[in-house]
Amino acid sequence: MKLREKQKAEVKSALIRAGEELFGNKGFTETTVEEITAAAGVARGTFYNYFQTKEDLALEIFYETEGLTTEQVDDFFATTLGTENQIQTIITIAVEWTLRKPELFLVILIEKMKRGSTPEHANGTLFRRLITEAFERGQMAGVVTRERLAQELAHDIDGLYMVHMVRWYHYGKQGDLLSILLAAVNTYLSGAIVKQKTSY
Repeated sequence: MKLREKQKAEVKSALIRAGEELFGNKGFTETTVEEITAAAGVARGTFYNYFQTKEDLALEIFYETEGLTTEQVDDFFATTLGTENQIQTIITIAVEWTLRKPELFLVILIEKMKRGSTPEHANGTLFRRLITEAFERGQMAGVVTRERLAQELAHDIDGLYMVHMVRWYHYGKQGDLLSILLAAVNTYLSGAIVKQKTSY
């Protein structure tokens, strides 16, 4: 990576980190662009070289993967065994992040539904990519149905996640969100996971 490109990536990363921290601590609505740039150590105008609005920054936080290396992803799949366990763990991590930043996630959810898939995020969120990889690994191991593509199965899980998140918000955040989601996902997985016959 050239020096200028590296510097731009570092500034963008600083804005993302500052935005995530401020949105989480102060709230999305109450946080200003000036506060974000001050926390990132850059001029106010620099923000608009990377993002048009705070909503754009919120979406980038959602899609951001710079902090997760290929080695870390490989380590996750090496230490978290079994397709069901991997997907349940990914769901748990996502829910824990959401519960720490509920207002931010609501903003992201609304923007994501308004905008749909964008060219720069054509491959989906880190959440969906990890779910896809879990299904791909399961298919290679012969424990996940091959009747559908792993990407399609992951899309279904992503849809379940979004539907239950919207419902949870709509009904005033009632109930244990993680339990609700895991129950729905486990029901889905019971049809996607190929049960292995044990030889006696």
